Amino acid sequence: MNIQSLVVFSLVCLPFGGGLWGQKQVELKNPSFESPEPGAGIVPLGWINIGASDQSPPDIQPGFFNVSIPAQDGGNYLGLVVRENNTWEGVGQRLSGFLHKDSIYSFSLWLTRSNSYQSAVQGGSEIRNFNNPTILKIWGYNTKTAQEELLAESQPVGHSKWVRYDFVLSPSLTDFDELDLMAYFAPGFERMNGNLLIDNCSPIVETEK
Repeated sequence: MNIQSLVVFSLVCLPFGGGLWGQKQVELKNPSFESPEPGAGIVPLGWINIGASDQSPPDIQPGFFNVSIPAQDGGNYLGLVVRENNTWEGVGQRLSGFLHKDSIYSFSLWLTRSNSYQSAVQGGSEIRNFNNPTILKIWGYNTKTAQEELLAESQPVGHSKWVRYDFVLSPSLTDFDELDLMAYFAPGFERMNGNLLIDNCSPIVETEK
């Protein structure tokens, strides 16, 4: 291995968080939403459905509703939609540790949007294209007290290529032991059908204040 290759290898192998060894971090279960049986209306292993109970759950893509974008990591990714009936989809996960009040964490994931996401609205038969831009909202949730806090949200996702989004999470209300990822209407696209695709979530890493 020559020196140039060694440098590249070392950079690639640095841990998330800039190589600061010993940092506290929370590892997510199934962070790339992999599944031996992907499909429509299936919640990925390790995650829970946080959408409306009378609406269909999220999807494990690709291959359904005319979505064909290859995964950014692994073979699958999460497909979420927002609907004209003012409902939206999301998933959550009970964490192995807490996100502590007044601490600061870094977190990243990859987002895109499919130009084609052909489906009917719940209760209807007409096929619509759920292709409008959406945003991602990241919530902290305390499973004991039911307190929640919006920790971050993305810019509107209207592109059809995978882009990494980096977030700073800083709980200010309480400690949270659940992280929720929710699609929501982008400004100017309220109550319009849209989709959001998510892949390759990083660990949640505590950073210096």
